[in-house]
Amino acid sequence: MNIQIRSKGNITLPAAFRQKYGLKEGRTLRIIEVGDGSFFLVPTASKVMKSADKVAKKVKEANVILEDLLETLDEERKRYQEN
Repeated sequence: MNIQIRSKGNITLPAAFRQKYGLKEGRTLRIIEVGDGSFFLVPTASKVMKSADKVAKKVKEANVILEDLLETLDEERKRYQEN
């Protein structure tokens, strides 16, 4: 598959490729040089998603169900607003 560098260095990834890998507008890619003029474009995960994944893992490890988590968050929010 070939792509063309356009004005200002812009490139367009083919739609089929973006769909296959779930690449949407605004997604950040990291460029990694591997030598001899070759490089990889690697999608970066947002810090929010990394944090959400960590929270989800801890919740699963603690055997907490979503309803309990939401109820506790609601109780804490009410306590916070009262102070």
